Amino acid sequence: MLVNHERRLLKKAAEAVDFQISIKQKPNSSWPGDHSRLSALESRGDLRRIGVDADLETWQITDSGLARAQRLTGQDA
Repeated sequence: MLVNHERRLLKKAAEAVDFQISIKQKPNSSWPGDHSRLSALESRGDLRRIGVDADLETWQITDSGLARAQRLTGQDA
């Protein structure tokens, strides 16, 4: 079962035009809390990391992640 943060991030990726979600590193070189949540969704197979820059990481929703997002919202994502 997804917790609210994971559900929010999965839905955000599913609703994006390019089915991607990015997160930027903070000025103090730490990552926001969503970074670990996105990594958790990646380990479950819901997202796939497609870009890593010095201060930006990008994930794309997978087919299984999109199906999960659709089930959560009860409609096409």
